[in-house]
Amino acid sequence: MDGHVIKQDKYLAQIINSVDFDHLEKNVSLHKANGKEQFLYQLLEPLRLAKPALSLDTTLERILHAALGITRAERGFFSLRNSSNKLEFKIGRNKHDQKLNAISFDVDRKLVLTSIHREMVMKKSNRLSNGISDQLVHIIVAPMYIHFDLVGILYLQSSQPILSSSNPKWKMFQLFLDHTALAIRNAQYYKVSQDAEKEKQSFEKSLMQSDSLAMKGTLAAKIGHEINNYLSGIHANIELAMDSIEENKDQNVVVDRLEKAREMIMNMAALSNGLMAKGAVDPNIEKSSLNQVVNKFVDFVKPIYKYSDVVIEKDLSQALPDVNIDSGLMIQLLFNIVKNAVEARADARIVIQTYYDRVTKHVKITIRDNGPGMTDEIQKKIFDIQYTNKAEGHGYGLAICQDIAKKHGGAIEVQSKLKEGTTFSISLPLNIEEDFADVEFDDLELLEDRKIRAKKEKPKIKKVIKRRRPRSALEYNLFIN
Repeated sequence: MDGHVIKQDKYLAQIINSVDFDHLEKNVSLHKANGKEQFLYQLLEPLRLAKPALSLDTTLERILHAALGITRAERGFFSLRNSSNKLEFKIGRNKHDQKLNAISFDVDRKLVLTSIHREMVMKKSNRLSNGISDQLVHIIVAPMYIHFDLVGILYLQSSQPILSSSNPKWKMFQLFLDHTALAIRNAQYYKVSQDAEKEKQSFEKSLMQSDSLAMKGTLAAKIGHEINNYLSGIHANIELAMDSIEENKDQNVVVDRLEKAREMIMNMAALSNGLMAKGAVDPNIEKSSLNQVVNKFVDFVKPIYKYSDVVIEKDLSQALPDVNIDSGLMIQLLFNIVKNAVEARADARIVIQTYYDRVTKHVKITIRDNGPGMTDEIQKKIFDIQYTNKAEGHGYGLAICQDIAKKHGGAIEVQSKLKEGTTFSISLPLNIEEDFADVEFDDLELLEDRKIRAKKEKPKIKKVIKRRRPRSALEYNLFIN
């Protein structure tokens, strides 16, 4: 009990070092062993219990049983110091291992306080009256310390004389108490760690439930945000179809508008089902023309802004290779960006441009507007989910755009200056080796320019030049004047 620990003399050290623990554990029966072996077995009980895998109750039970055997006491109990700095009754037993509660003991409180104050094991014999006769009771109070920190007390009593302080075993009993304090403290730490682990697991479970609820809330907001976009297009196309019927226009015009509305409904259903099932939409990747996507998008939003001052222009490269994209998701991306531009300025002029970047080998699409622009601080946050500077905004549109770009292995960037408008750039990777082998795309772009010129002039001679890919059987027929 550091400061109270009685140093082991050579006699004690020789006894402890000569003990064969395996022999005692395997071959010694407490009921059949001789007195010396039984005493050593009980004396070393705290050493066997000084491991963090035992519960506090088990540790106290076994040590109290050993203490009763060592001292020949008839009964005893442990009281441990609690968080309120008070001694709390923990466990009581008699020599037959029967449970006893606190009221089963006539506690000499003065002896307990004196023992704790003097920081030493104390003995006393009291005469107790039961109303008929006086009975002599022998008591041992043993405070247990670790680094001058009180762990608790061991209280033993018996009607028969118990271990005397003059007995050579008394020093060994004090050594037993030192290790008992360590074993109890280890068990307490183990209990604290177990309680902490249970609390951690409970907290993690609650956190997972909270995350699940938060995710469902975010999911519902995403679905609502995107469905509103689709509903705008559906409503606008149905209105155009009705106008065409009233104006007795060609039936094909009406069918075309209704077909577009039906397609939007299908896309809306696919979006909501994907989000509800997985929390995200898996892209349906196909090799497609980005120019066709832009044309389809403009045709999609034209009815929505028909009666507004919004102008949407296209600047599409004629030499643009096909890329692996989900056309529906790309239209969704374009709609979110264009919608933001229109909400920022009612008479917005929006230019959608496509081109091929020879340096990065990426197909790019830019959406440029003449709106009020943004500060650098806003640009840093604009793709964060639930960030918005609009009074009725939800902060999901551009976060969804970034997610769509990433699903295609691409990226989205923004450049803006106050009062000078905003430009969003989406870059999509192009696998040159897969699509064009060793044919340089610059050559194909020049070829595309030649094709355009060839359409304007009546060709007189046609030559066919064949170039074979070194890695496949695919051939390119290049037609030039």
